[in-house]
Parts: sequence; C-alpha cells; structure tokens
Amino acid sequence: MAEYGVSDSPTDTGGCKAGNKMCSSILEQSEKPPLAAMPCDICCSEPRFCHDCCCILCSKLINSEHGGYSHIKCEAVVDEGYICGHIAHIDCALRCYMAGTVGGSIGLDAEYYCRRCDARTDLVSHAARFLQTCESIDSRDDIEKILSVGVCILGGSQKTSAKRLLIRFESAIAKLQSGTSLEDIWKVEDSFSAISTGAFDHGNAALEVTNDEDTLNVRTSSGHTLSIAFDHRSESLRLEDEIEQVLQALRKSQDSEYKMAEERLHAQKNFLLNLYQQLEKERSELARCASSADPNALLDAVLNRVDQIKRELRKLKDMERVANGFGKTSKGILKEHFGLETQN
Repeated sequence: MAEYGVSDSPTDTGGCKAGNKMCSSILEQSEKPPLAAMPCDICCSEPRFCHDCCCILCSKLINSEHGGYSHIKCEAVVDEGYICGHIAHIDCALRCYMAGTVGGSIGLDAEYYCRRCDARTDLVSHAARFLQTCESIDSRDDIEKILSVGVCILGGSQKTSAKRLLIRFESAIAKLQSGTSLEDIWKVEDSFSAISTGAFDHGNAALEVTNDEDTLNVRTSSGHTLSIAFDHRSESLRLEDEIEQVLQALRKSQDSEYKMAEERLHAQKNFLLNLYQQLEKERSELARCASSADPNALLDAVLNRVDQIKRELRKLKDMERVANGFGKTSKGILKEHFGLETQN
C-alpha cells in the first residue's frame, strides 16, 4: 500500500475511499477528459474501494507507472451522459479470461470484457501504445515486462492489426534478449525499400548479408551501402490485409450489383403482371361486346396489349442475362435496362 502512496484518511486524499494519494493525478493523466461515471451500488459500496483507482477484479490499487499500461478503463457509455468507468488490471483480466483472445461463449478477440457492464473494449489500440511507452524507458527488464503483457493480449487474435503488432512485440523481445541496443530495437524500415526505389544497379552491386536475418546490406559500385530490411511474416500479413481489402471491396460491389438487379428485375416482373391484368380486363370487355356493331376497337386493343407483353417478356429475358454476372453481360443491356455506363 505504501508503494502507491496510501493514506489512512480518505479526507487527506481528496475523497478517495481507498486513501490513494495518487488517485487525482491518475485522472489528470487520462488521455480523455473523465466523463461522469455511472453510479454504482455494488462494488463501489465496499469500504476502501475507489471507483477511479481500484481494480474491479482484485480490489487492489492500479499503478499509473509507464503510462498506465497495466490497467484498462471501461469507457462504454451505459446511460446518457454516463460511462461505466470501472478499472481492471490487465493481468487480473487475463487470469480471469476476461481479456485477450478467449473462445467459448464469451468470444473475445484481443478485447477486454467488463465484469460490471458486460461491454467489450478493443485492446489492440491499448497495446499499440506500449511501443511508444517502451521507447522512453531505459530499463530492459521493464521493457520486456511491458512487451510480454502485449504478447499476452494479442496472442491468438484473428485481427490482422493484432497479428502485425504481435510480430513487432515478439521481434522486439527477441532483439532485447539477444543484447541489441535499445536504440536499434525500435528501428522499423519499409520492406524492400531500396529495391522498390531502384536505388542500385544489379550488375555492379556486391551483396553482404549481416548477422540480422531480416536485413540485407547491398554495397554498390560507388561504395555506398544500402540496407534492405524485410520480414516475411510482416510481408505475409501485409499481403493478407491487402487481399482482404480487395475481397471486401469486391463483395461490396457484388452486393450493390445484386441489389440493383433485384430491384430492376422485380420492377419488370410487376410491370408484366400489371399488363396481364389489363389484358384480362380488355379480353373480358371484348367478350361482352362481341355482338356489338363495332368490336374492332376492342380487338385492336387486345392485340396491341399482347404485342406489348411479348416485347416486355423479351426485355425480361435480356435482363436475366445478368445471372452470369455484370461483367459477362453486354454493354447494351447494362446501359438500356440497368442504366449503367461502361467504359470501353
């Protein structure tokens, strides 16, 4: 308790029930202005439990050291003008299967599940701040401890962003354990940057591979050395993300085309049904007036209606060719019946 500056008197610490002298400073360090927290008569009714600085899972104080990486605050809006506001240690949540990637009925994917309000909080963005925090720390042990928490948060996630971040964490830990200087641990270079810019002549270049398996040094004929950093795992995730975006765009495009085809085809069907109803009505009138002096006008109307129905049926058949896909449908049909202008 002394580690966190705890006082025996709550009045000495600005009203903190836990007697935490750092409670007010934790709020001041928050990235977002603290919103009003939801009144709580469950855990907050316990003596010496402070809503703002006590873990909802173990009831112990949180620690704001190193940017408060070790805890997460639930900022889910639970009522108009109120957020949940309860805090939990990341380690406690991981041990209780309320953080990270958890299967079963809870189904978490690099998320935090709040015990108080049942809301879920994405932890990828929380873990992403660990790298910036670590860059400002000189203690290798503290850095490894923080990165290990990040690995626990991101491990097993199916999110591309989480996978990419996990690779950086694991790479940084490996470099840390191999004795790489802190300055070099955080260097991140674009994959194959020198190749993509055409910075050297293959014919006059001599290659020298360094001890780092992810870096290739190329010495040009002019004596300059170009460093090409690459990581097949990062490249794999980048390509996977790129393909996923293309497929999502394709699915969105196909959904749009499907909806258009559905609307136009149903509209044509309804128009045809209306024509059939008119034909039935005109045929009935013709039957009733067959003995009249001049049934020719009614007969012409019936014949014209039949011709119109035949034309609309042919139009429907043309429209139905989109069953093979808009890309395999003639430009004339797409333009005439679906209002689509295609490029040559």
